[in-house]
Order: sequence, then C-alpha cells, then structure tokens
Amino acid sequence: MMRGHQSPELVVAEDSNTARNLLLLLAKQRGVRAAGAADGESAMKLIGHETKAVLLDLRMPGWDGFKSLEYMALNHPKIPTIILSAADQAAEAVRALKLGAVDYLTKPFDPEELFAVVFKAFDLYRMREENENLRDAVGESANTEDMVAVSPGMVALMSKARKIAPLDSSVLLTGNSGVGKGMLARMIHSLSGRSSRPFVTVSCPALPRELLESELFGHEKGAFTGAVKRRIGKIESAAGGTLFLDEIGDLPIDLQPKILNVLQDRQFQRVGGEKTIQADVRLIAATNIDFAAKIKEGSFREDLFYRLSVIPLEVPSLCDRRDEIGPLAEKILGNISQRRNCPQIRLSPEVFELFQKYDWPGNVRELENVLERCSAFCEEGEITLADLPPEFNQATSKGSSSSAGYLAGMPLEEVIRAAIEQTLELCQGNRAETARRLGISEKSVYNKLKAYANT
Repeated sequence: MMRGHQSPELVVAEDSNTARNLLLLLAKQRGVRAAGAADGESAMKLIGHETKAVLLDLRMPGWDGFKSLEYMALNHPKIPTIILSAADQAAEAVRALKLGAVDYLTKPFDPEELFAVVFKAFDLYRMREENENLRDAVGESANTEDMVAVSPGMVALMSKARKIAPLDSSVLLTGNSGVGKGMLARMIHSLSGRSSRPFVTVSCPALPRELLESELFGHEKGAFTGAVKRRIGKIESAAGGTLFLDEIGDLPIDLQPKILNVLQDRQFQRVGGEKTIQADVRLIAATNIDFAAKIKEGSFREDLFYRLSVIPLEVPSLCDRRDEIGPLAEKILGNISQRRNCPQIRLSPEVFELFQKYDWPGNVRELENVLERCSAFCEEGEITLADLPPEFNQATSKGSSSSAGYLAGMPLEEVIRAAIEQTLELCQGNRAETARRLGISEKSVYNKLKAYANT
C-alpha cells in the first residue's frame, strides 16, 4: 500500500518510463492522484483504500498484465482494471477482458479518450461501492439519500418509483443520457424485496457482441477460443436480485430473443452449455433511444419492448428541473469534499446564477464532470467564474443569444464541425457517445474528425 496521507486514485503499471511518466503527468493535469510502477507486482503494492482504478500494461517484466489481473480478481474485485496494449495485441486484450478487465486501449493512445475511460472506471468503482453499501442499508432514508427531488416532475417520479419498487415487474427507464437513470434503478432495487441480494449492471454498448453474450449468460469451458474455464454470467450473478441493462436499445438483434426468453420463461443457458438455468432476477432496463423508430427499422423486437416496458418511467432532463441544480451541485460538491477529505466546496453567487441559465445538455453527468474539474483548481474552497472550463463559458454565452442568430450566416460545414467538436468535448472524447447524441454513425464521427485534423 502507498505510504503517506492519501493512497492514489489511479495506479499505473507500465514498464516504459516515458509512457508511465506521461500518464502520471496527464493524470495530475486532470486533478487525479496517481502513482506508477514498472511491473505488476510493484504496482499492486501501491493500491490503497482510495484507489478507484488500475491502468495495466499487458507485457511487463516479472508480473505481467495477466498475473496482475488474477491478483486483482482475488484481492481487489471492486477496483476496475483498464488494459493498455499494443496494436498487435488484440487477441491478448480480448483475453484480458474475459479475465475481468473493464476496457482496453491501444498504444499510442489519445489522452482524452484514455481519461474518458478512466473516469468511467471511477464511476464504475463508486457504483460497486454503492451496491455493497445498499445491501447493508436499512430503511428508505438510507436508500434514497442520493436522489434529489425538488421539482414537481421529480417528486412525482420518486412517488411512482416507491410504489412500484416492491413489485417484481420489469421496469423501463427512459430519458436523455446523464439524467440519473442508473441511480434511479439502484434506488428501486434498494426499496424492493430483493434489496439484500445483488444489483448487477451490464452496459449493452460497452462490449462487442461476442463478449456481451458471454458477459450476460456466462460460458462453459471450451465454448470458444480462450474459454479456459467456466464463467458465471451477470444474469446468474444477480440471482435473487436485480439485473440492470443500461442502454438496452443497443442490444444486438441476435441477442434479443435470449433476453426475451429470460423474461418470458425465466431461464437461459450458458454459451456452449446444454444445462437450463433458472433466472431469478428482476430486470430494469434504461435507454435514451426512440424505440418506435428502432422497431420500425427492424433493429429492435417489438415483443421484447413490451416485455421490458411493463412499468415505464421517464426521467426528466436537468433543464426541465432547474430547481434541483443548486441542491444537486451542493450534494455533488459534498461528496467531492468528503472524498478529498477537505472542507465543503461551494459555488460563488455568479457561478450559481450561470448554472441556473445553462441548459446542461449532458444533464447530471455533465454537472458532475464540471464540478469535478472546477473543484480541482478552485482557491479557498469556492468555485468562481475563472475556474469554469472555457467551453462552458462559450456555450453559455452562445445560449444567451437565440440559436437562430448564432447559426445564421454560418456555412453548413462549420455548423456540423462545431456540433461534432462541442459534443465530443461534452462526452469527454467518447466517439460512440458523441455519435449517439448526434444521431449519426460512429464511423461518420471518425471520418469527420480525421478530415478536420488535416485542415
């Protein structure tokens, strides 16, 4: 364990001194406490009670990435591991994913893309911590404290959520990205009769189709190349509890009948297996897509949609519940202060006023991101206008004038470029999320960015 007052939030295992020092510098610039080592065994000794993610090179002297993954699975199962691999290590990276890594990136890496993945891993760690705490929590106040409901829409939503929580019916949560659908799903679970059992999350677009099938249903030894032992899937892991399928609209069409079978017959089989396993889970799904369009184009089964949406709940966007911006900011800053063991961080009156005017296209997730970044550099525990990121101020000033006036006279290609670049920044470099928000393909985003880089 790292000695000193605080253990690192991010541990980096990378045998290249240059790459390791660069990663530590990039982390520092983003307000992340990080420490690194040149081999896996030394890196594992740096892990402390505040470590939220490990960045792991596959090929290192001594303990390589695979040995380190085995150690993490046994000793730190809650801490997400991200793999850094060379371009010719794709097969090894896939093997690492099957051993429990949450993501992988190839070298040379894009710093923005890398730290977008790191911050997602931080979120995953916090979610795992919350799930563990929820299993020990008793009473409604302990389970709903993270939800802020001041506006009429959110008060009504919370009332509905409490009423349906004790039921075992499937729930479909809809709403834009970042509104808090995952948090609401955890609250419903915590108020249900299944609260003492696991709450298990699967992000449908996070993995390729083959890995997603194994992630959901598990696999038998020898089911495919690299399946060296039996693996229990998420459905089986959630036995007696709740399975949360995030971004269900991105579930591949050929896996949809299998989920339908789980909902209809309450049973499934592992990949490569013949034994029928009972699925004792409550399913909560979330999406930000238009199901009507998906069903019409044939990429989502209508019968599965009706099975999922027995109880539909829509979470309003943050711009439609501005009364909650202040309380949410206070709660988020309280969590940040507690995590950093520092006095309560606050907003200056000018920043509070600006936050009330801003449209928050990224919703609560964007608010969390802005506060995390600003609080890393603010002085005397107060976030001022000078601490806000430049793009935030630009977006606010543009939003203060009419959108028609701002766009009028601009060449169409410039409008498209601005939309892509600003959305990419909002999504912290995540091209897949950028494409989803803009309603275009990820390949189109990639091609546009490639063209912009040459101009």
